[in-house]
Amino acid sequence: MKKKNFAKHNVSMTTSLRGLCKNLLEEQKRNWPLLVAAHRDLANVRTRLISAGGYDVYVQFNPARSVSSGAAVDHESIKNRPCFLCDSNLPHEQKGVLYKNNYLILCNPAPIFAEHFTVVHMQHQPQAIAGSVDSLLDFTADMSPDYAVFYNGPACGASAPDHLHFQAMPANTLPLQQSLPGNFRLIKDAAVRIYYPEGINRTALVLEGRDKDSLLAQFDRLLRAAQNVLSVRSEPMINVLCSYDDGVWRIIVFLRSKHRPDAFYAEGEQRIFVSPGTIDMAGFIITPLEADFNSLDFKKISSLYAEVSLSEDTMEKIINEL
Repeated sequence: MKKKNFAKHNVSMTTSLRGLCKNLLEEQKRNWPLLVAAHRDLANVRTRLISAGGYDVYVQFNPARSVSSGAAVDHESIKNRPCFLCDSNLPHEQKGVLYKNNYLILCNPAPIFAEHFTVVHMQHQPQAIAGSVDSLLDFTADMSPDYAVFYNGPACGASAPDHLHFQAMPANTLPLQQSLPGNFRLIKDAAVRIYYPEGINRTALVLEGRDKDSLLAQFDRLLRAAQNVLSVRSEPMINVLCSYDDGVWRIIVFLRSKHRPDAFYAEGEQRIFVSPGTIDMAGFIITPLEADFNSLDFKKISSLYAEVSLSEDTMEKIINEL
């Protein structure tokens, strides 16, 4: 394991965790050829803004994301391939920052942003938000104010559903983050404030508060309410985006009805090769194919969001149980 350590973070260090991550990125961009090439390609990606219906969406043409967007995540496919997040399978040149002896922070080799990290649990264990929210909140606070942290559920965005991981990206980059609280109405004002979106063609909840224990308890109630309403025992389909600023955590939760829209599986010109994860749901849609980058418009995007989100009626039932 030591050969993979670029640095080890502890609270007594004078260099912050985010500083260590920035140093890691610069070192890896010098010494890991795959990442050098990835960032060279990232400089050439194209992004355009679609602004309509009261909210903004960015669309990014990023061919390097085709592997992640098209990843086979069924049980047989996962069973028959080595886990690319396990330490023993990482490229020789890839290094990381060890966080609390439980997570290894790595530079994402297919970045969406100039600073994009994958935060990998040291043990090979399934992607699951229950039991790891505490770590998510701590890590987000330690990476603030420079970064936001997100989680893709095993059935809606995670290309490695067999290995617990988060991802970190520059803070306040995604349109939905920037729009808060404008497109959201306050539905509960307590130790944890809860907001619900209006007019964004997708359902979500925002949990906001200063007290970590209260947030953990409210998040647990939300998970259990979703399981009850959806009649599932396993983790409901979920994407989570977390930020921390001025002592306040903000958790945006997207509860999903499906992983990919029907158009993902269509053929010919009807196909839309978009596989929504947290970033996409928060208003930054990744298109590995140039045809989709050029053709996506507000109507298609709003339809895509509505298709993969829970209905408002279902969300109301979940809210009533909180």
